[in-house]
Formats: sequence, structure tokens, C-alpha cells
Amino acid sequence: MTIPEKIEKPHVAFLPSPGMGHITPLFEFAKRLVIHHGFHVSFFVITTGASAAQNELFRPENLPADFTAVEIPPVENISSFFTDDMKLLTQLCIMVRESLKHLPSLLMEKRPKALIIDLFCTDAFEICEKLSIPVYSFFTASTILMAFSLYLPTLDREVEGEFVDLPEPIQTPGCTPICPHDILDQVKDRKNDEYKWYLLNVSRLPLAAGIFVNSWDDLEPVSLKALRENLFFQKIPLPPVYTIGPLIKQDEVVTEKDAEILAWLDDQPPDSVLVVVFGSGGTLTSEQLSELAWGLEMSQQR
Repeated sequence: MTIPEKIEKPHVAFLPSPGMGHITPLFEFAKRLVIHHGFHVSFFVITTGASAAQNELFRPENLPADFTAVEIPPVENISSFFTDDMKLLTQLCIMVRESLKHLPSLLMEKRPKALIIDLFCTDAFEICEKLSIPVYSFFTASTILMAFSLYLPTLDREVEGEFVDLPEPIQTPGCTPICPHDILDQVKDRKNDEYKWYLLNVSRLPLAAGIFVNSWDDLEPVSLKALRENLFFQKIPLPPVYTIGPLIKQDEVVTEKDAEILAWLDDQPPDSVLVVVFGSGGTLTSEQLSELAWGLEMSQQR
């Protein structure tokens, strides 16, 4: 009787840009591939002088088997690339650009079958093309933002001046119109380097072999239908869009205050609570907070 050879697990690599808000979604996706689908994962981490939360996340005892965290060597004198007035996204993109100079050697050493990146690591497309490694993008924000971002290069060519000064809502193909003042902060000032970096990264999205989104069809039916069927996105052409949501952080420590909030939520009638999420960097002015409070009051939601 012949003993069958050991089946080799599929090996993929992940590459998030720095910061817990970028690392966590890809980390959760990677864990699920390992635990539920039998993958081996190499998770590349750009070294930035990590926070305590990041150090805790990558402690060996907190990682499943077949999940390997790989530190990309730090960039020497990275602060010399920055200026006092440089905004955060510009700093992040420069840090990624300089750090990815180490990526070719790491990929040749690890030899993954594919690389999964976030929005701000698109320099990896050129690197992986030379190594014949397919690259997938994980767009972790809403699909309406993804649709707008894919439409942004067209807006950039066709619109003069600032988008916030447009007299009418911005009509992303197949999607709900967006009020100019509600667009992403990074695209409100086209003269700033943040805008140029954002435009560069989103313009590369069609180079992906596929795009994962943390959503599902019942949550965002209009924008997902547009991305898959609208002629504008077909002509780009847009690669396949895969819905993999809901993908949430499962190992969060529940504090006493968290437990109190969860207990309150459990006591509310079904479909009666409106949850507003600002993301890891969301901030409001006092005026905006008052507007939000009045809006919630008028909505009659808890």
C-alpha cells in the first residue's frame, strides 16, 4: 500500500500598510484563511516602531499554526523624507514606498502563490509582475467609496477646480449621488500631495487579479451591482469583485463598559437601533456632533 504524499497547503502572503486600522482587517482575513480553509500565510509587517496593540497582535502565542508574521526591515532615516506640514496619508505612502524595496527578496524567499494587499500598497503590482505573482487587493472600506475611487481618475480628467465646489452631487456610475462636501477628506484639496497619492493608488486598482470587499450583497446591493454590471466599470475593465463579509474582529476583549452597552443593545426591540461608525480616525467638530445628535433625535432611532 502506497502512503499518499502530504498535500501541500496553499500559501499566500498579506501586505498591509502601517497602522492598526490597516493591519487589523487583513489580519482577520488571513486568520480565517488559515483556520477555516487550510491555508499557510506569510503576513508581511512594515516596521514603524509598533504600538503595544500591534506587538500584542503578533505575539507567537496569539497566532494560529501556519500563520507566520514577517517583519519588513525598517527604513533608515525615514524621517528625512518627511516635512513638518506633510499630512498623514502622504507620510504613510512614502513609508510604504521605501519599505517595499525589501519586498522582492522576501517574496523570493517565501515564494507565495499570491499576494493580498491593501489600498496603499499598490507599488507591489510592479514588483510582483516581475516575479509572476498575482496580486489581489482587499478594499476594506464601503463599496460606494470603492466605486467613487474607481471613478476618481475620470473626475480628475474631466473636472477643473475643486470637487467640493461642484454645484451638483457627484454621480458615480450606477450609484447613489454623493454631495461634494461628503467626499473623502483626502480628495477635497487637489493641490495637496495627499490627493495625488490617493489618486495614484486607486488608479492602480484595476491591475489586481481580483478585489476582495468586506461586504455582502444584501448590505450594499446598489454599489455592488454597479461594480459588477455597470458599463463604466466593465470598460475599465474591473477585475472580479469578491464579497467576503461580514468580517469582524473576533478576539476583542470585552470590558465592563462594553458588556453594559451590549446588554443595553440586547434589550432593544429588533431593527430599532442605528449604529454610526467613524472608523479608526474619525473625528467631528462640535458643530458636526450637534448636527449628528439632532439628526439621530429626529430619526426616532435609539
